[in-house]
Amino acid sequence: MKNLIKPFAVILSSAILFAQVKTTVKASKIVYVGLKVEDVEPWVKDELEKKMNIIFNDLEQEKLIMPIKANELAEDQVNLLFNEVNDKNFQKIADKTGAKYIFAGSFKNVSPDDSRIMIQGDFYRYNAQLKSSFKYEVLKYYERMDDEAKVIKKQMIDSIPYTPKPASFRQIAYVFGGVLLIGLVFMTLTGTNVWMDGDGSGTGENPTEN
Repeated sequence: MKNLIKPFAVILSSAILFAQVKTTVKASKIVYVGLKVEDVEPWVKDELEKKMNIIFNDLEQEKLIMPIKANELAEDQVNLLFNEVNDKNFQKIADKTGAKYIFAGSFKNVSPDDSRIMIQGDFYRYNAQLKSSFKYEVLKYYERMDDEAKVIKKQMIDSIPYTPKPASFRQIAYVFGGVLLIGLVFMTLTGTNVWMDGDGSGTGENPTEN
């Protein structure tokens, strides 16, 4: 019985570890439809769009739809949302794209001083499953928007209950190879070949007393 337990334990532990790598929870589809920016020069709009695009870089790209693609898939629904931001219009985008989370921003320049730019507005996250939205209010001078984007990322992106990027094939191969190596070392340290041990019914002579 002991001879069966050893290899069985090695195989079982290998299977468990390998399964843990393979069974990464599937990430939710996320759509970022972009920004509506008013009362700023074109270069400011471009820079703001770049700053907000960056906060999505850490998400699994295969599950992420960025503004250009979002407009290709749901142009009418996106335009409707920017005309009137509400949960009903968010849901129309979700229905069209199959996304669970939708992000959008609406900013404008409210600075009374022509020499400076003050950005005011809201950045939204919509949960299609709960059919509700959450917004982050922005009121910052333009030169502080890099820091503000980091705060938005932390509060609205990093807080999404989704899993990290799934393990790559190379990572899986490394883990499985490591498990096999550990198994070989285990069998070596516990004695001879566990598959070839006797069954305990040897035919050797019984010891005799002198």
